Parts: sequence; C-alpha cells; structure tokens
Amino acid sequence: MEREEKTRIAITAGIAGVILLILIFFLALSGDNGKNDNAIDYSSETSSEEPVASETSSSFMSTVSEEDSLSADLDSSKESSSAASSSASLSTGKSTVSGNSFYSTDKAVLKNLYKKVTYDKNSQMQELLTYASENNQEAIRDLAHLERFEAMSFSLEGKDDFYYAGETDSDGLPNGFGVAAYANDQYYYGEWKNGVRSGQGTWISFYPQYNSYVVKEHMYSGEWDGDLPNGNGQEHYDYNYEYMNNADIYLQNAIGNFINGLYNGEMYIITVDLNGETKEWIGNCNSGTWQKVSETDKDKRGNSAVLSERENLENHIWMSDEKAKDNGVSGIIFGGSRVE
Repeated sequence: MEREEKTRIAITAGIAGVILLILIFFLALSGDNGKNDNAIDYSSETSSEEPVASETSSSFMSTVSEEDSLSADLDSSKESSSAASSSASLSTGKSTVSGNSFYSTDKAVLKNLYKKVTYDKNSQMQELLTYASENNQEAIRDLAHLERFEAMSFSLEGKDDFYYAGETDSDGLPNGFGVAAYANDQYYYGEWKNGVRSGQGTWISFYPQYNSYVVKEHMYSGEWDGDLPNGNGQEHYDYNYEYMNNADIYLQNAIGNFINGLYNGEMYIITVDLNGETKEWIGNCNSGTWQKVSETDKDKRGNSAVLSERENLENHIWMSDEKAKDNGVSGIIFGGSRVE
C-alpha cells in the first residue's frame, strides 16, 4: 500500500507540473503579443515619415511627394466624375498635392420627362416676377424645382430664346426690371436695356434634383452689359458633397471684375473640398487667362503657379497653359429673343 501511495503522489505531481508549465508558456506568449501591439502603436504615433494620401482623405489635407502625386493623379482620375484632365496642383512647401483645375462644368440638362406636365407660361412668369421684385431667392429656387417650371424651361430646349415678365420699352423689348426663364433651368432677374441684360442682375442655373451630379446650383450676381457679366460681381457654386472627390479643385466663389463673362483683373477665389473645408486664394486674370505668380517657375510638368493662398503666399494652385485660359462663368445662355 505504501508503494502504491507513493506512485499515486508522483503521478499527481507530474500532472500538476505539466499544467504549470503550460500555464507559464501561455502567459509568456500573451505578454509578447501585448508588447508587440504597444510597439506598433508607439511607432505609428512617433513616425516622422510623411503621411500617404488615401482614397478617403481630402486632397487639400494630404501631402505627398511630387513624383507620388503624379501617380496619384492617374489613379484618382479614374474615379473622378469630371471629364477634365489632371492639370492643376496645390503646392505645400516642398510637396505638392495634385488635382484637376477648377471642377469642369457647363450647364444643367433637363431630361425629357415633361410631355404630360402642363404649365401656364404667363402666370408662372408673373409668379417669378413677384418674388424677383422682392429679391426672394429661396422662393425662386422653390419654384424652379417644381415640375411645371422645369416643363416650361424644357419647352425652350435647344434655343437661346427666353420667356420674360417685367418692364418693357415702346417696342416691347425688356427694358428696366424684369425676370427671364431660359432652357436648361436657367433664370435671370434684374435690370435690362434694349432687350438684353444690362445693369445689376442675378443669373442662376438650377440643376434638377433627379440628377446625380456634383453641382446643385451655379450663380452669378453683379453687373451686366451686353447680355453678359461685365463689371464687378461674384460667381458662386453649391455642390452635392457626396458626389465630390479628392482629385478635383472645386470653386465655391470667384469675386472680382468680369469682362464678357470672363475673370479680369485681381480675383478673390474660395475653393471647397468634400469635407466642406474652404481655402482662400488671390490671383490675377487677363480676359480669362490666369497670370503666372511673380517670382515662380514652372514645375516639372510644365504647370504654372496662378493662385496664391491668401494666408500663406507660399502655397499655390498650379495650372497648365491650356487650363489657365478661358476662366469665367460658364454655361450662360445669351443672345436670343423674347418669346411671347
């Protein structure tokens, strides 16, 4: 019995020893994993390397090398909703973040959905005139998105002519204050002279709500002459942020002088990104052509610095010679005659 007891004790002690060794090994392994995790966290917090731009980061917040930015341009342009080529970049110190020039847009396009929609041109134009006389843009905006107003606009599709309500001269031409409706969901209210927009006025291009397009609204408000923006004024865009991308540079406001719809002279520019963050820029235009910022040279791709950030003059927007031309309020329908 004594020998059997000793054997039982030895076996029990051996089993306990094995369990203890397994437990020590498990604890040691867990401790190593914890140290590795901490080391990874620490290295990510203290890394001095430049961050790499991701698909979800804003192009205005990321910094990549000039060589990397060219590659990023090619990748991001595949996902861009703009048809423009990559030709502008934002310079940040020794690095650049490249994108396209100001988002390329032309005009709203209404779909042929209004065959059974009835409208009364005369009464609807009087509605517009009432709100325009009060400078009630919200009411005008609400009307423009109604089907009967879109149907009225669509009836002018492919034409430069317009419907009109307001003051006229002895020949029945718009003269004084009035409001006009054009094709492509465009409207103007303000001053007229001899049948064309002249004086102070506001033009708005509304994009229909069924469009899955980045632009919601495009507006110019200021001085007009000869049916086009001429004089001091402001161009403005509203966007659907969910359709914006990291590649394009989106113009929010252009404030300054205009000549035949083109930027002319010193311009104050505000851009906006898909996070709603804005930047302010200054530059000079000559009849729509951006002038190179003084004491700057072209970059490796032949782009010129054309705009400087207002609060940091070392940061620039760069454009190709082609993209630097013909900058102004795009898509305005002009010419044509009043349709009775």
